[in-house]
Amino acid sequence: MAISVRGNGFLGKFLLYIPVKLLPAFLTVFFIFFLYRFFPEDEYVSYSVSVACSLIVGQLSAMWVGNSYVYYYSSYSDHRAFFSSCLYLVIMLAPFAALVAGSVAVLFSSANDTFLCVLLLCFSQMLFFFMSSVCQAAFLVRQQLLAVVLQVVGQLGIIYFCYSDVGVSYTDAMLALSGGYGLAALVMFIAAAVRMGVNGPLAACSAFGNDVRAVYNYGSALAPWMLGMLLMVAADRFAIGALNVPGGDSYLSMKDLFVGAGGLLSMPLLMLVHPLIIKRFRDGVFEGSLIQSSVGFLVIVFSLLWAVIALVGFSVFEQFTGKPISAPFGALLIAYLGVFLNCAAVYTQKRLEVHRRMRLLAMFSLAAALVSLLLSYAGGILFGLYGVALGVVVGQLIYFGIVTATIMRKVNFYKGLLKPFAVSMLALMVGYLLQAALDVFMGAVVWWARVLVWVLIFSLFSLLVVWKTVAWKDFMSARMD
Repeated sequence: MAISVRGNGFLGKFLLYIPVKLLPAFLTVFFIFFLYRFFPEDEYVSYSVSVACSLIVGQLSAMWVGNSYVYYYSSYSDHRAFFSSCLYLVIMLAPFAALVAGSVAVLFSSANDTFLCVLLLCFSQMLFFFMSSVCQAAFLVRQQLLAVVLQVVGQLGIIYFCYSDVGVSYTDAMLALSGGYGLAALVMFIAAAVRMGVNGPLAACSAFGNDVRAVYNYGSALAPWMLGMLLMVAADRFAIGALNVPGGDSYLSMKDLFVGAGGLLSMPLLMLVHPLIIKRFRDGVFEGSLIQSSVGFLVIVFSLLWAVIALVGFSVFEQFTGKPISAPFGALLIAYLGVFLNCAAVYTQKRLEVHRRMRLLAMFSLAAALVSLLLSYAGGILFGLYGVALGVVVGQLIYFGIVTATIMRKVNFYKGLLKPFAVSMLALMVGYLLQAALDVFMGAVVWWARVLVWVLIFSLFSLLVVWKTVAWKDFMSARMD
């Protein structure tokens, strides 16, 4: 049966989740612009490293519980008892994880109050991550959307209060993040408690042991792989924080923007493709065409986005922040390539995922993470930001190459990569020629007017490219009961 809102509700659920993903992404973009503009020099490095430490430890400590909760939710008849057991497990883990995150962050951040700020952020993020999984499993999308809206309002409110008073500091930004995550987690907890109820600590003891064992048996296999993936992506942050590399604040702010944009481009597609691949695999078929079409889609849209970033985005960022981008253009291009490789690997590793080869994935990701950590640190010492960026990408390229090799017999390399790449190069050339033409014919016009005209024309061109070159028939012909 084809995917339809009436048939299985998947498309409807997919559309409801879009604002849940978009609002935090736009808030992240605002924070990057705002903090880069008003932070003292190099304080953005401390902020970025601190958030990375909290995110790595928080996800590693809570997401395996959340993933297990989603996996087992439909098979449990007593949702109240299972929710209570997992909730108390996360509450027990959170203080220890927060202590670890704070202790690691002080090694790389020079800001005052780093330990306390990271401790508070990690604790609130763990609750947020787990409650997001709870809402996903119970399909509390409207409640989750309300929580995200309040998260945005809370974070913006705290930042505005601090800015209107004495300006924005590292501590203010970290408290704003913690407050937003904590408020959202509270709203989702109330929604889950109303839907399922929650047992008190004593009442939860009877089922706690069995529930935790089940959660651990499934989730523990994911932890090493998650650790490798998170460390691989964050290796440049640790190298810049430890070495205090010149231009690091500019590099990390751009990298954060790239990561946010990459998530916006890849996450909605992943939410659609992942259940299709799992469903078809259970029917005895591995959908290689979906993988190659997804990678081709990413090649095209990432290239189009790079044209926007490189040709107009950097200048807009400098105009809005009032600060120049001091990071070398080449280093930023390498960082952007790393973000693409990370997003593309999510699709090319699907064959190992559906075969539940988590030990292999963990070995590959940990080895690649070690390469990224070592090379980024050594590269930072020898070549500055270029060395840091190259070190990270080498590790990501190794991981991408290994997991891609596992699907080569199932995909068409030309259709999935070479053809989209050729189209992307032509699109980049069109973007450059369009900018040159506007500079000639609208050279006397104010800069923002030229930018608006370029964005409008190139956006229409990009829509045409995506419509004509992406293999939409592979997505539309996929079946899901």
